[in-house]
This record gives sequence, C-alpha cells and structure tokens, in this order.
Amino acid sequence: MKNGWNEIKPSDKYTSTFNRQLKTQLYTELRREYAFPRAVCRSLTSLFYHYLDLYFGGLRKEGQIVFHAVACDVPPGVPVEEMHLVPVLLTVYSADDILICSEKNQKGVLQARIERITTEAFHQGGLLSQADISIVLGESTKTIARHIHDLHQQEIFIPTRGNWKDIGPGESHKKQIIACYLRGDEYTDIARKTHHSPEAIMRYVKDFARLLILSEEGYTDHEIRMLSGLSDKTIEEYQDLINKYQGPEYEERLAHLHQVFQKKTLKEYLQERQVFDNDGRLKK
Repeated sequence: MKNGWNEIKPSDKYTSTFNRQLKTQLYTELRREYAFPRAVCRSLTSLFYHYLDLYFGGLRKEGQIVFHAVACDVPPGVPVEEMHLVPVLLTVYSADDILICSEKNQKGVLQARIERITTEAFHQGGLLSQADISIVLGESTKTIARHIHDLHQQEIFIPTRGNWKDIGPGESHKKQIIACYLRGDEYTDIARKTHHSPEAIMRYVKDFARLLILSEEGYTDHEIRMLSGLSDKTIEEYQDLINKYQGPEYEERLAHLHQVFQKKTLKEYLQERQVFDNDGRLKK
C-alpha cells in the first residue's frame, strides 16, 4: 500500500495498525467492492482526498485532537483561572510513527511525538507543559522530562512552557541558544533549531557577553545581577557555559564577543541602567 503514493513498508507486526487509515480503507474498499485496477484505485483515492482537503481541509485529520494550551504570551505566575488559553490541533498519531517504530524503537516514536505536538502547539500560538504532554501521550511526567532532556542533548529543542518561560528546574531556552552560539552555529541555524527570531537570539548573546565581561572583571554574582538585570537562574546557567566552553575550539567565538562588546560599550550600558550612585558606587 502507498501513502501519498510513495512506497511505505512498515514491518509485518505493524501492518495491521498502519492499514487502519482512511486513505488505506478507501483504496481497499474500491479494490474489494468494485474490483477496479490498482492504478484506478490509487487515482480515485487521491482524487477523493484532494476534494476532502479542498472542502474540509480545516477539519481535524486522522490522529488529531483539539487541546487547549496556554497562550505563548502568558507570563509565569499567572493563576490558572486567569490564563489565556488557545485551542490547538495536535497530531497524537501519524502514519510516520509506524515507520519510526519499524526502523527504531518505541523510544524513537515517543520522542518524535513529543517534538511534533509541542512544535504544533507553538506554531498555533500555544505552549504545552510537561504535564500537558504527559496527559496527551499517556506517559509519566518523569518519562517526558527524561526524553526532553535527551532531545536537548541531540540539539533538538522542545518549546515547552517551562523552558520557554524559564519555569522549573530544567534548562532554559536561553542557555540552549547560547550553547549553540558558542559551538559555532550561525544566527539563522539557531533560529531554525530553537524557533526564535534572530533578533531575540542576538539579544541573548549580548546579555551573555556582558555577563562574560563582568565576570572576568571580578564582579560577584550578586553584583552581576544588579548590573545586568538578569535573573539568578540565567546568571547561574551562563556561568556554567563560561566554565564549559573554555577550550581552544571556542576561542574564536569568545574573542568575537570581546571584540564586539568592548569595555566602552559595557560602561555605556551600565550608565544607561543607572546602577551607580553619584560617588560611582554600586547602588544597593
């Protein structure tokens, strides 16, 4: 059987599940009930699908559910009853899952689903929490958190509410973005991977550079927080990155940060923030 009439061959143990799709059933019905040639069945099935998509394309497709996610612009700390929710279509099951299961294992399927539904929600203006993903996919939050961590290690960034809004103990999206930058990725590549705009990425890089220079000049974390306006969590994560990316392979990027964000720029930045009193001392 063909899906989109590109040859797909799931392993035998998944054939039954794979065949339970509307497209497959249409094709089978035409063959069994009308004894049309295979080419005619494929052509008619494609035609039916074309008109279904043309006239009913806005409706849910197979394997999709409607889920109310928290809108992307809702900040942390907003009570549940006051959160702005958006309905999003999530593809819980896709025929691609069968192929992944055939070629890899159940772990690969679960990770593909996590990446798919979180990205779908994000592109529709919503963010799923780990608890949301747990409910939708029928897995524990511990399992979901472990797989998200594994995906991040593979540089596959999952736009959950926690890492997008820096909620909870997981790595923030800022740390992931700066790590990509230090490894040599270009802004466009980072934007594609992390679903952030190049402007937002540049803003995070500037913040990191300021922290780097302040740290090298001997300021304490408390003073850096006062000077930079960054949160304690962000400062801790950026300090981790400074300690981790010290090898010769990162010298070019670190040198670039020093070149672009010189002390003159830093002093101007500090003056703009008005963090010193009239005697040049750090305000409390």
